[in-house]
Order: sequence, then structure tokens, then C-alpha cells
Amino acid sequence: MKTLKEALEKRNSDKKKALPSATLEYMDKVTRDLKEAGYESNPLNVGDKIPDGQLLNHRGETVSIKELLDNKPAIISFYRGTWCPYCNMELAFYDELLGENSDEKIAMFAISPEKPDVTMESVEIEKLNFKVLSDIDNKFARKLNLLFKVPEKLQTIYDGFGIDLKRSQGNEEAELPIAATYVIDMDGVITNAWVDADYTARAEPSEVIEAYKKIV
Repeated sequence: MKTLKEALEKRNSDKKKALPSATLEYMDKVTRDLKEAGYESNPLNVGDKIPDGQLLNHRGETVSIKELLDNKPAIISFYRGTWCPYCNMELAFYDELLGENSDEKIAMFAISPEKPDVTMESVEIEKLNFKVLSDIDNKFARKLNLLFKVPEKLQTIYDGFGIDLKRSQGNEEAELPIAATYVIDMDGVITNAWVDADYTARAEPSEVIEAYKKIV
């Protein structure tokens, strides 16, 4: 089976062939700037306890992190939105692997700042092997120190791709969480953390699931 890393590398290779070099160089610069500014060292990490927060499920109903975790281990993964091909590839891998491990009832929550109605336009949520949640105005991601402001020039590039962050999120802030995946124990404490300011780099789902199994 192909790994997510291999799939992402193929996506990057295709992107380099499709986009102007100036666009690629600027997008890479934004990633470097985030890394140099310490965005990978600020978020919650191993040993920290996940705070409570209010999210929306795909029906638009308010749910709390505390209630969702229910004193049980879980995987929590932050993604940018259904407009992001890298996020979609990552979540597709999780969906397949969780389906293969369906007898173990692994709890996973995928969280983005995208509004439920926008997500529902692209995803058949009821068929997924994990729960999709909306972090309106990035309030929960902010508690975990995952947020960054999308530079105006990058917003313009996204606009050219047909990506409308204001519509997707329902606000004017243009903020996104950096890629982050956590394994949480029954006390809500982070036992494993993968945080990367490079949106093209993600935790390997098989490794995340194995880390989860070790604490169950």
C-alpha cells in the first residue's frame, strides 16, 4: 500500500509542473516564514492537556470537546478545509485505515474552520469512518496556538485557485490552522503530537493509528 508521504510527494511533483515558478517560490517562502517565526514550537504538545471547546458537527449542532472525548482515547487532526487537496489526501488515508480497523472502534475527530454547510457540499460525511467538526472562527485552534494569518498575497493566489476563505469560514479573518495531529489519552492529555507549518507535510496515518493503539 502506498504511504501518505509518497502520495503527497507525487502531489508536490505535479504541483511544480502546473504552477508558475514565482507562485511556487512565494508559497514556499510563506512556509519558511512560519517555521522561522516559531509556529511549530508554540502549539500544545506532548504532556499538555487538551482544553475544552465548542465545535459544530455536520448538522450544525454545538458539541463540546469534553463530551466528544468522553474520557476515552482519541485522534484529533486539524485540517484547512475541503478545498485543500493535501488535507483531502490525508483524510482519505485515515478513512481507509480506520475502515480496515473498524472492529477496534478507533475514535478520530477531523477539525477545520470550514462551515458545516460548505463541508457538506464536498463530503459524504455520514459514510466516513471518523467525525468531521467545524471550528467556527478558529476558536478551538486558537486555544492550541495553531493559527496563522494568511498573508494578503497568498489570499490573492488562493482566490486565483478558486479558494474563497471568507465564504468557506464565514468570516473576514483569513486565518488557518497549521497541520497538526494529536493522540489523546483517556485523561485528555496529549501522548503523541505531529505539528508542521508545512501544509504539504502530514503525519503518517498508519503511525498515528499505531500510537493510538498503544494507549488503548
